[in-house]
Amino acid sequence: MNLFPTSAGRSRFLAVALCLLQGFSWSCVFPTTTGPGAQGSRQVSSLPDFSLMTLAGETISSQDYDQKILVVNFWATWCTPCVYEIPHLNDLYRDFRSKGVEILGISMDSGDPEEVRRFIRRHRMKYPVVAGAPSLGDDFGGVRAIPTTFIVNQQGAIVKRYDGFRPSYMKETRRTIEELLG
Repeated sequence: MNLFPTSAGRSRFLAVALCLLQGFSWSCVFPTTTGPGAQGSRQVSSLPDFSLMTLAGETISSQDYDQKILVVNFWATWCTPCVYEIPHLNDLYRDFRSKGVEILGISMDSGDPEEVRRFIRRHRMKYPVVAGAPSLGDDFGGVRAIPTTFIVNQQGAIVKRYDGFRPSYMKETRRTIEELLG
């Protein structure tokens, strides 16, 4: 028995299936939710203290971002929406770095660091990337899904948080950065 006897029937089915798949793929559920309790997150108002090693072997700390606007992006290699963000984050880094804006990618992968390095090269990530851990997600108030992105102003206050990915988030991020720059 043919469920889709016509080409139009198959096309409609595929269109509906792709819409549903896209709707479900805007964020990837984090395998171990960070933050307090099963519900996930709490409000954190300022950039937490941290000192982390980049995958390039450099140490980065929260103090490196004093008086700078910082976009912190929690992501993973297995997260399709995270891949969609990379070109946009590269553009932000290119367009605003000379104006005191930094991007920091925090990989939440738990596997081989070399796999993450290969991913960074393959996707041409231009901004620094550090290896994260659930405890770092906790410090930011809990990361329920990835990608999760934070915008931190020049005084160290977290002014925006985006859970998951929507194409509009990149425009909103750019607009927020421009407003913070004055």
